[in-house]
Amino acid sequence: WFHYGFLLFFLTMFGNMVFQTYLVAAGAASLREAVKLFWTFRVPWDWAYTAGTVTDWVAQFSFGFYSLMLTSLLLGLIVMVLYKPRTWCAFCPMGTMTQGICQLKNKES
Repeated sequence: WFHYGFLLFFLTMFGNMVFQTYLVAAGAASLREAVKLFWTFRVPWDWAYTAGTVTDWVAQFSFGFYSLMLTSLLLGLIVMVLYKPRTWCAFCPMGTMTQGICQLKNKES
């Protein structure tokens, strides 16, 4: 159950990132020039983006995607140090989705 709960959490965060990108593209919200760790703590990398280099919606998506990947990296490193190597692989959202696809494919066969 933990695998699927964690997958749902990450998909929710990814969906939120895509929605924020849509809002910026539609002009309904301002660009959030922030990389956030664990979706809470702002990482002080103000130099990471120069306004006007790319369109605002691309920058918004990039900040959100980078935040998601940075959080995944740190979670993986933390569980590796606390437990054992490749612990992250046991509940990684990509692995859970792949496992689900394989299970569906095996049911069809």
